[in-house]
Amino acid sequence: MTTFSTRPWFYRSLALLVFLIAQFLVLVLPQKMQEPGDWGFQYAARNFAQGYVVLTDEQYIEQSWGAWDEGGLLLGYAGVKEHSWAFTGAPGYAFYLAPFERIGAPWLGASLLSLGLIAILYLLLTRIKDEKTALLGVMLLAFSPLYLAMWQRVYMDALAALAFSGVGGGLYLYYWLSRDRLGARMSMVILLTAGFMIMASVGVRYTNIAVAAVFGIHFLVMAVRSHLCREHFLPAGLFFGLGMALSGLGIFIYRGVAFGTPFNSGGEFAQLPIRFAWNYTFGTGYNIVRNNVIQLWAPLLVALPIMLAAIPAFVAVAYDKGFIPRRPDKWPELPAHIYHVLWWWVVAVFGVYLMYEWTAYQAGGQLPFPLLTRFYLPALLPLVFIAALMLRRLSVKHWGSVLAVLTVLGVFFYFQVARLQIQFADGATPPSLRAPVTSDSPQVMFSEEFIS
Repeated sequence: MTTFSTRPWFYRSLALLVFLIAQFLVLVLPQKMQEPGDWGFQYAARNFAQGYVVLTDEQYIEQSWGAWDEGGLLLGYAGVKEHSWAFTGAPGYAFYLAPFERIGAPWLGASLLSLGLIAILYLLLTRIKDEKTALLGVMLLAFSPLYLAMWQRVYMDALAALAFSGVGGGLYLYYWLSRDRLGARMSMVILLTAGFMIMASVGVRYTNIAVAAVFGIHFLVMAVRSHLCREHFLPAGLFFGLGMALSGLGIFIYRGVAFGTPFNSGGEFAQLPIRFAWNYTFGTGYNIVRNNVIQLWAPLLVALPIMLAAIPAFVAVAYDKGFIPRRPDKWPELPAHIYHVLWWWVVAVFGVYLMYEWTAYQAGGQLPFPLLTRFYLPALLPLVFIAALMLRRLSVKHWGSVLAVLTVLGVFFYFQVARLQIQFADGATPPSLRAPVTSDSPQVMFSEEFIS
């Protein structure tokens, strides 16, 4: 007989309660615009909501001074052609946020992203294990400090970069875990949606192309290894590819309208250059990676304490599945190919941003951890997934203790950094920035150290 505590709706209700508690934590602290990125996404969302993809000189000057008068810097826009100004960042999140900005509720857009991500994680963990494990995963996700901090920062793209890749990647993994049980129509819908969301995450943050590549390569490998017959493989590949193509088409259309060519990302026009190790010689590139490895491990553990459970979990699964010596598989519920996707997903995110120049030269500046680590947020879902599976193998006493510690750390670090960020936003202009030097628009002069 099913008891009260094991009914599915009981765990689902608790998962919803966890979401609502996290939502309260996010809303209880006021949203503060802190960096040029915040102002760029806010004005881009407003302009897109009004149908303005490209601004005239007059519009840009008016908006630039408007941001300056409110204590901000509109550096997300740059002159792309004569008398034309465009948003140089990845446009996906600004387009998503536009309708919510139009109705005056941008926080609602961020909340829907979070709700969708939590729902997909719950579905995926329920499918591979059970609803108790799913609830554990939701708690690990919802109370991660960086997740809460970026959910609260409505006008930054970090949460969207996680949510779009997490929803798309979660649906993709769900397809491979359930394809024998799914009907043909449902399989195609899931693959179409997964492909669309995965590529949409690239439109939110261009470096998510590394994550998209992981799923694309996995699909091709599985198609070959599984010896899928033509009538199964072709529809699956067509729908997955069609979903990706639709999102990709949207990115190319925006680039064509904004920059005159679909092959320009806007980076060459950006007022704040974004460079990685591969943009430099081997020696300089090596120093960038070295500085990131040495300086970012502490902020990353504060931002994502789930790594303390996830990294040992990845190692333990590799050992128990026989990857390290040959041993009987102790994780039959986790197919080897799904495990490989999870760790390659993490490697794709960390591999790109350990080569990021800006963090390599800013990590020693004692900046709040979200400023340095927000780029790694798209790796959170696979970290939570593997950690939840590992913790559920422990006794209730042990996994409950780990969960309690991670939850307390998550909420504590979130409130600490939120308090610091409010003070930072309410304080004076950062010392590396100076006031406008022309009468035409609030041009901002950056110190050589800030630019590099």
